[in-house]
Amino acid sequence: MKFSIIIPTYNRANFIEKTILSALNQSYTDFEVVVVDDGSTDHTETIIKKINSNKVKYYFKENGERGAARNYGVQYAIGDYITFLDSDDLLRPNYLEEASQFIQQNNPNVFFQLFDIKNHKGKLIKKAITPPKEVSSALIHEGNIFACQGAFIKKETFNHYLFQEDRKLAGSEDYELWLRMNVNESILCNPVTTSTLIEHDDRSVLNYDIERIIQRKELMLHYLFDDPRTAAFYSPFKKVLYANSYAYISIHLILSKAKKTGFKYYFKALKQRPLLFFSRKSLAILKHLIS
Repeated sequence: MKFSIIIPTYNRANFIEKTILSALNQSYTDFEVVVVDDGSTDHTETIIKKINSNKVKYYFKENGERGAARNYGVQYAIGDYITFLDSDDLLRPNYLEEASQFIQQNNPNVFFQLFDIKNHKGKLIKKAITPPKEVSSALIHEGNIFACQGAFIKKETFNHYLFQEDRKLAGSEDYELWLRMNVNESILCNPVTTSTLIEHDDRSVLNYDIERIIQRKELMLHYLFDDPRTAAFYSPFKKVLYANSYAYISIHLILSKAKKTGFKYYFKALKQRPLLFFSRKSLAILKHLIS
C-alpha cells in the first residue's frame, strides 16, 4: 500500500524545508511527497530542490489557492491513499505507520488522525481533541474539528469529490469537502495524535481579513444548501450549521477588536440556535466580549 502526501505551498520558504523533512522521516517507507508550489514569489523552489530525496516530486503552477493546489497535486499522485499537509505544519514519524495499521483493520474510504497545536518554538498550545464517538454528528454539531493533515482518503474516492476551487472559499474549503463527503461516506477517526499544526504570526487571528472570513463562511453555507443532495441531507441541521458559522465569525471579529459587529453575529447565531448560549463557544465569545 502506497501513500501520497500532498503539500501545497505559497511563499513558505521559511517553513517548507522542515515540513518536508518531517514528511520524509516516516517509519513506514512506501510513500511519496508531492509538493505543489502555488505560484510562490520567494525562494521556495530553491529550498525544495536542495532536498536530496527521490520521494519528493515538485510541481509549480500559477496561484489558484490551496484547494486548487491540492487537486492539482492529486493528479500526479500514485498512492492508494492520499493525505494532505500544509507547508508550515509537521508530521510525526508514526504518521503513516498508524494510518497503515488502521487501514488494515478497517479498510475505510475516509478517516482522520488527530493533531495538536504548538508554537514555532515547539511549546504545546493545545492538545488534540477528544476523539468523537460519531464523526458525522461531530462535523455537524461541533464544526470543523479536523485539519487537512490527518485526513486520509482513498484516491479513487477523493476523485469523486475534489476540493472546491473557488478562491473566495479558501480557509473553509476543507470543511466544505468533509461535509460533502459526509453525505455518502462513513468517515472514521483513528484516535492517535500523529501531527502538529504550528501556530505562528501569519496564522494569528489578528492578521485575518474579517471581510474574507465572513464571505467564505457564508459561501460555504451557500455551496452546501445550493446543492440538492447536500441540502436534503443537512436540512434537519440547517440551523445548527448556520449558528456554528455565525459563532465562528463572531469570535474572530471580537478577537480582531470588531466587537460591535462580532456581537451582531453572535446574536444571529443565537437566533438560529438559542441553545448555543449554553455551549463552550458561547462562553468563549462572551469572555472575549467583556475582556
